[in-house]
Amino acid sequence: MPFVMNAWYVAAWPHEIVADKLLARTVCNEALVLWRTANDSIAALEDRCCHRHMPLAAGALEAGTLRCPYHGLRFAADGSCVEIPGQQRIPANVRVRQYPALQRHGWVWVWPGDAARADPALIPDIQARNDHPDWTAAGGTVYMKGNYLLVHDNLLDLTHETYVHASSLGNHAVVDNPIETEVDDERVTVTRWMLNHEPAPFWKAALQHANGYAGACDRWQIINFVPPTNLVLDVGVAPTGTGAPQGDRSKGVPSCNLNAITPETETTTFVFWAFARSFQRDDAQLTRTFVQRASAILEEDRQAIEAVQCVMDRDPARKPVNLRIDAGVVAARRIVERLIAEERTATGAAP
Repeated sequence: MPFVMNAWYVAAWPHEIVADKLLARTVCNEALVLWRTANDSIAALEDRCCHRHMPLAAGALEAGTLRCPYHGLRFAADGSCVEIPGQQRIPANVRVRQYPALQRHGWVWVWPGDAARADPALIPDIQARNDHPDWTAAGGTVYMKGNYLLVHDNLLDLTHETYVHASSLGNHAVVDNPIETEVDDERVTVTRWMLNHEPAPFWKAALQHANGYAGACDRWQIINFVPPTNLVLDVGVAPTGTGAPQGDRSKGVPSCNLNAITPETETTTFVFWAFARSFQRDDAQLTRTFVQRASAILEEDRQAIEAVQCVMDRDPARKPVNLRIDAGVVAARRIVERLIAEERTATGAAP
């Protein structure tokens, strides 16, 4: 399964990349080595020495450069070779591929495709609430042994909450209320409202903590997909009758679940996630509680996605059956397939 290569993908959290350490990470089958330079920018090179293909992540940093641990070649952050032990002249072809990389929206992003097309303006603003003055966000990383499109499927169809997350997010209000799906060339939005119902345990606890309310609620799920792999869920509950469906969610607990889904290989995926909220923003204990609960929910998702991948591996040619609830899933997959096909056509690759 190919990937959209000309796009920004999250490669790490900022705290994972520090000045005195190297980080190895694979994005879309591209093995990278990352580090933080003296001016606090992010260096990202191919994790392969051009001389004898030693992984550079096994090397060491010296004065802002990376020394290969095999024969000692030393590379600058732009991939150029600055030293060959025992040889004065450095041939022009002795260099390592550099990948565009930068820090934005609380994550470190890399561009695995054509570097000339790596416009920072293309980093999706939909992820901005991970590092925004009006929101408090915290999260983590989940490594899944499954194809990245299976993670899309999981997040675009939240019907599974009733069954996979029965003790936290799920109740029958989820399956009893229909979705609305909007699609254009660049975005898929799936919306579900659950009005005047008993909230699921996760949301009941959140609302009780926020304002002591324990009655019937209006709940919203607004799933936003921006290709190739960005999924942000605007979610929350508010006391019934306080205006949430009309746009006033101030009496409730407005939240969002941010997901930057990064393919490692065809069958392994990093999910960089954060849970952000605009209420009780200074409550550190509440932040820890949300991270713990969200982590447990994502663990349930990981188990489900990996189980699906295992079954798919038995017979890769067998196709799933789509239902009405899959409108967003199908639309997102079609967008990704179109982008991949356009890239391959532009490069002359076989479809």
